Amino acid sequence: ASEENPPVDFEPHIYDEVVRLQTSGTTGTPKGVPLNNVNEVLSAHDVIMHFPLNPTDITMNMTPWFHRGGLHSGGPTPTLYVGGCIVILRNFNPKTCLEYVESNKITFITGVPSILTLLASRQEKHPKNISSLKGIITMGSPLEKEACIRFQNLLTPNIFNGYGTTETFWNTFLRPYDLPEMAGSAGRSCTDDEVRIVNVYDEGKANPDDTVPCDGKTEGEIIIKCPGKTTYCYVGNEKASKDKFADGWMYTGDVGTWDENQFITISGRKDDMIISKGENIYPARIEEAINKHPKVSECIVTGVPDSVRGESVAAYVIPEDESLTAKELFEFCANSPDISKYQAPRYYRFVTELPHTATGKKQHFKIRQQAKEDLKNGLLIKK
Repeated sequence: ASEENPPVDFEPHIYDEVVRLQTSGTTGTPKGVPLNNVNEVLSAHDVIMHFPLNPTDITMNMTPWFHRGGLHSGGPTPTLYVGGCIVILRNFNPKTCLEYVESNKITFITGVPSILTLLASRQEKHPKNISSLKGIITMGSPLEKEACIRFQNLLTPNIFNGYGTTETFWNTFLRPYDLPEMAGSAGRSCTDDEVRIVNVYDEGKANPDDTVPCDGKTEGEIIIKCPGKTTYCYVGNEKASKDKFADGWMYTGDVGTWDENQFITISGRKDDMIISKGENIYPARIEEAINKHPKVSECIVTGVPDSVRGESVAAYVIPEDESLTAKELFEFCANSPDISKYQAPRYYRFVTELPHTATGKKQHFKIRQQAKEDLKNGLLIKK
């Protein structure tokens, strides 16, 4: 390949589109997200502030580079911007990751919680010298408290957890000093962003000032304001742009609560909501409760049709221990202090894998479709 830089036949501008990404597709067809020069620069600044990064750092992002988390969270954009070094991981393998950390003296690694679980298990059985790590950044799904403590003990005490979107990068953040106490929440607004939780109505959007109480209980839609990191639009999709963006805010479709200190906790997506006997049920909280069972590796919760309730809760579970039974899970959830009785699953199915996007996010809509067929075919274990 030529060592010469390619010729530039135009004058670059801060608002030129330089990257186009596709949304994760957690709810269906991905949408094109255009990002311009200034979005990339300010996203880099965001990471540099929050890690923080400096020219001596060596990073490795274990997620794909065709998403915001891969590009920006210890990926090429901030690391090269600050003058640091990147170790490229073509395919994820926990053994290789830990060997790279040891041999390359990597200071920051990034991955979703499920990847960190594999790293922790590997480090527990075959420990490597990973003392060079200054921190591990995780995003894409909630960081549960038990998992956080395990990662802190086995990998590094400095765990970071970010929440955001393809359109806006990360927008809330848990710093190491927030953990493990605030694990399970998504943290508070990032330095340059504003995040609120507003009321949800059957028709139309809530005004950005129509917020729910900061009581840690009242649920509403999470909205984000971060003009430096987003273009507030989709490519060639005016309808989706109007649905998602209004008055300088992005209406995420995620539902959550916030407390008196404005720590946000994600309940789930509006699209994934289960309505049973008039009660709104969000999968994330139930999934977190089920995952506390020592014999559970991972789960996805969804709704199935019920002639009496409207919908009933069903859980698809990957067992950590093959001796796990549905009876155990029924009893475990019935006695869980984390969920109410009406939220406890009435159906279970044990599986060997669950659908995820390339960035590790659960695809609830696929399980919802599968659950309807499984119910018809008698494949769900009923209470």
